[in-house]
Amino acid sequence: MAVLERRLPAKYKFITIADWGKIAAQHPEVFKGIDGVHFGGIRAGNILYAKVINQALQVAKHSPVKED
Repeated sequence: MAVLERRLPAKYKFITIADWGKIAAQHPEVFKGIDGVHFGGIRAGNILYAKVINQALQVAKHSPVKED
């Protein structure tokens, strides 16, 4: 599913991906001591997640919008 999702912006210019899966894989430290999927309670994970979402929003701000 993630592969398909990552291809969507090339087809639909109004789609922006906040690729948490890709970024999270580069930061295993935010999952230390937990299940490897959820970072709840780990401040560094909270901050990283917020940064990923914010970066995607900044990109989306300059992207076209979907026509009705």
